[in-house]
Amino acid sequence: MRSISNYVSFYSTKFYVFTYVFIKNIFFIKWENVKGIYLPLKFSLGFNTLRWIVNHQYEINEISIVEKTISTDDIVLEIGTGLGFVSTFCSRVINNNIYTFEANSNNFEISKNVFKKNNVNPHIENIILGCANGNVDFSINYKNILASSLINTTKNTIKIATHDLNITINNIKPTYLIMDIEGGEYDIFKIIEFQTIQKIQFELHPKLLNEEKCNEIFEILKANQFIIDNNISKNNNYYFTKS
Repeated sequence: MRSISNYVSFYSTKFYVFTYVFIKNIFFIKWENVKGIYLPLKFSLGFNTLRWIVNHQYEINEISIVEKTISTDDIVLEIGTGLGFVSTFCSRVINNNIYTFEANSNNFEISKNVFKKNNVNPHIENIILGCANGNVDFSINYKNILASSLINTTKNTIKIATHDLNITINNIKPTYLIMDIEGGEYDIFKIIEFQTIQKIQFELHPKLLNEEKCNEIFEILKANQFIIDNNISKNNNYYFTKS
């Protein structure tokens, strides 16, 4: 149970964030510059997302790893575009040689606007990568658009098209896999054929996956000669390289 001080802190932060966005919008400032990348200031993003944008902490752990490890000759496969922050950064480094896939149609549209605002042009598709072509149920979280998932956490489900992950990897021939898909990482690691992939950055979601599944992910990576870099992996964001 939250203490009174925690409630006060929470609602004070919420008031500050929404007031900040409201004032910015009054003056027609609808974008926030976070590490040189413009992200939208839209109330529809919800408090959980807006507070990280306003505080310039949005996907800070992911981007801190990627900016240390990406090379200009990398080909990036990103599973889970989110708002397009990481893919925008990658596009600038590798001249748009990134293929990003987003299941949530709302995030897909937002990402395209983010790319346009930041003058980048990564390849983006509104599909799920899985074991075969077809359709699957996808759970939409309207309170937190970045928390939508294949794991059924809400009653709001829609059908999303799927493409074969390993055929996609064979066609793209990526060297770097970046992934943040709210627990879906387990399903990806269970079926993936790493092929040309030499680097992996992903966020693990232990609150959505049990300990056994988390451990199984690490065992799969170890069995495929991927080694963790503990110097830059932090806060459930991991970086592995092929040995």
